[in-house]
Amino acid sequence: MRARPDRALWFDQPFPDGLRLRAARGLYALALFLMPACLIATPWGLTPAACCTLAAVLLAPDRLWAARRAAGWPVLGMLLVALCVVGVVSFSVLVHQDTWSEAGTRGRVLVIPLASLLVLGLSPPRAALWSGAVIGLIGACVVALVQTLHGLDRADGWNNAITFGDMAVLLLVLVVFLRPSGRFVLTVVATAAGLVAIGLSGTRGAWPAAALVVAIALFARGSGGGAHRLEAWVLAVLALAAVAAVSPQVQQRVDSLQIDMLRYASGDSDTSAGARLQLMGLAGDELEADPWVGVGVGRFERVLAAAPACQVAVPDAWCQLGHAHSDFPEWGATMGIPGLVALALLYGVPAWLFLRRLNVRPFPRRSRSAALAGLVVVVSFVLCGLSQSMWAHQLSGGTYLTLVGILLGFSLREDPRKA
Repeated sequence: MRARPDRALWFDQPFPDGLRLRAARGLYALALFLMPACLIATPWGLTPAACCTLAAVLLAPDRLWAARRAAGWPVLGMLLVALCVVGVVSFSVLVHQDTWSEAGTRGRVLVIPLASLLVLGLSPPRAALWSGAVIGLIGACVVALVQTLHGLDRADGWNNAITFGDMAVLLLVLVVFLRPSGRFVLTVVATAAGLVAIGLSGTRGAWPAAALVVAIALFARGSGGGAHRLEAWVLAVLALAAVAAVSPQVQQRVDSLQIDMLRYASGDSDTSAGARLQLMGLAGDELEADPWVGVGVGRFERVLAAAPACQVAVPDAWCQLGHAHSDFPEWGATMGIPGLVALALLYGVPAWLFLRRLNVRPFPRRSRSAALAGLVVVVSFVLCGLSQSMWAHQLSGGTYLTLVGILLGFSLREDPRKA
């Protein structure tokens, strides 16, 4: 499909040479660096990047408005998905007469089209995002090693161990798939650091996602020429070395899972794995009992309060949790079938958009890597969300929304044909 003339003109013209717009572009480039760099390696999370992004928006709102024409139907589609999610969340809040604070990160989905417009309108360097991810993974590895050496069983940074491990996986995606030419050594070092951080976090739900990232990277490099195959072998060897370095911690978590399952089979659900199974079962029961409105967005504790197992004198520890420890059961129990549909759209539409850009022929290499990174971000987030309520934490939900918007913007900007 050929680009419309106004879109082609937008991508062909140089960035305006004005101080205000240059400052906005510089601030957003800094935001792209700080977002992954500070995510889990510092206690500040997304705050520095959010401040820089806000300043960039305030400096150049006209540039973002003008970029809407270049954005085309992919960004419009994500805007419609965002409005759908906002509608479902708002309906739940109104029906249950809850406070709007309960909507949490679920109501911030408009970040996706905004991030895409920022990339299209301000044309920041993609290397800023990759460089920040490298710094972020190396920093996360240092934090994990320091915490482990000081006797902490599971590295958690300034969050919790599960969020720490899951966010390290998303940074790993950026490092592996957005690598600039000639940065192979840094990529390998950061990848090894990321795998060590994930292993030391003890987050079992992140391991399949991390394995998928490495497997796709090896396949992508191994299917290329001789130099690419050599890179794949080096990456594979160092990935195995990184896993071997944290094998005691990994084995400990595997043994713990086996013990949990044996205890659950004997009727004891007060374990990590047993709690997840119980919570998913309660979420399924609630969806069956109230399939259209659920108990209210962000109010899964209502399900727990009504559960007979949590009404005894000394309930199990999982009765104190405020979420279902899994995304789809959580959204189904709290917002019913509309919630499940909204979550499926929030994952499915970006995945389809990224996959569609991968299948266009001919396709610019840089745009292909941005689309592949976006697709793997979505799949990794879904995998991590099978054993953790990713949307119960602002850091994880906000990171997903931001990265999907940014990578969609890069995949569109770097394919001027807009097919």
